[in-house]
Amino acid sequence: MTREQVLEWLCEKLDIRNYRNLGDSGAIHRLEWIALEVAHFRRWSLDDIEAALKATEGVKPVTRRIYDIHRFLTFRR
Repeated sequence: MTREQVLEWLCEKLDIRNYRNLGDSGAIHRLEWIALEVAHFRRWSLDDIEAALKATEGVKPVTRRIYDIHRFLTFRR
């Protein structure tokens, strides 16, 4: 998948219409970094992201959830 496809997939999973309109540059940066890591560097897989999504179910607002997803991926064991 390309970075753009990963971003689109993530936005669909998180029910985000346009991630650039989140109003939180940190959350935007984290989403872009996750997509880059999956698409370009292959550090994380879609399965890793699925696990992070499952682990952060119920976290609100979406910007906080993105932070927690990034943290989960970064520090997963």
